[in-house]
Amino acid sequence: MQQQQQPAAKELHSNQLAMQVVRRLSKRLQKRQQAESGATAADLIQMVRREAVACAGRDPVDAVSQNACRRVLKILREEAVHSLGASAQLLSSLQNNLFSERPIDYSQVKADSLRDAVSAAIKELLLELETSLDDLRSHGAAHIGENEVVLTLGYSHSVARVLQTAAATRKFQVIVCDSGPNFSGSRMLQLLKTVPQIDASLITDAHAFAVMSRVHRCLLSAQTVFADGGLRAECGTHGLLLAAKRHSVPVLVCTPAHKLAPAYHSVERANVYLNPACLLEENLSFAEVHCPKYDLVPPGLVTLFVTNLGGLAPAHLHRCLAEQYHQDDYSIDAGEADGDASVLDEE
Repeated sequence: MQQQQQPAAKELHSNQLAMQVVRRLSKRLQKRQQAESGATAADLIQMVRREAVACAGRDPVDAVSQNACRRVLKILREEAVHSLGASAQLLSSLQNNLFSERPIDYSQVKADSLRDAVSAAIKELLLELETSLDDLRSHGAAHIGENEVVLTLGYSHSVARVLQTAAATRKFQVIVCDSGPNFSGSRMLQLLKTVPQIDASLITDAHAFAVMSRVHRCLLSAQTVFADGGLRAECGTHGLLLAAKRHSVPVLVCTPAHKLAPAYHSVERANVYLNPACLLEENLSFAEVHCPKYDLVPPGLVTLFVTNLGGLAPAHLHRCLAEQYHQDDYSIDAGEADGDASVLDEE
């Protein structure tokens, strides 16, 4: 079901948002462990799952906050299993590999006994998130060759960092599509013009097909990457990828791993709709005008996902998701929400 809302006035980078959620979840976990001596790992897991539901209710297109909750849930489940002993670890391994349906009883583990292990694991997670863009740009820069022509769409912080890193050792040309109606491509052009090794130019979205025949690769970003290789990305991405497929141009999507969502592409996925006044010169009271912020791109159009963990082929996304999240947390039911305050509303 699509949701209509206005975009936020100021947005954090995805890794900053994920770190914010993890830090505040960590504070809530510590408070719960100190306040309730009888709390168990099951109570902590349920609390974090409720926070994931709250994140989804506040902003349905924000996969980063939900994924940050899933990473914390994976930490809680793993540390609880370790405390239960070898038999529970074997059962957990079988469960993740779909060979066992027997559930693990997390209520047997006292929350207080997990405090040090969970705190250490969360610190490692925060370090991973903090360095994710640096790792991403080093992996992405390796895919750009000398004197190549790279096509990108609009402004993306991660794509800009990759291009700047690549320009430190080679010269190449970048063609930027202006990405209407926001025209964020102008911002990208201004940034790239400050890099001597990059020959940057701006074109309209409509000219992408015409220049595609001389492009070596497309370098794009995504708001969300789905498990089947589909995307929720900036409006205009779908048409650009279709043009790339027609000319057999490889498409690389720069995305940190915390944008990988354990869900599948669907045209019914949530979207953000902007004010159509940016498209119309006059008010058309007789027409219903939609101005989506994102394209819901079907799978099969991306060659490689460049993440902070390295390059991932679309067929390998499922393996990465299994390493990132626990299978029990792939789907989070909205019925789990209760009256607790959202994690982002706490100081």
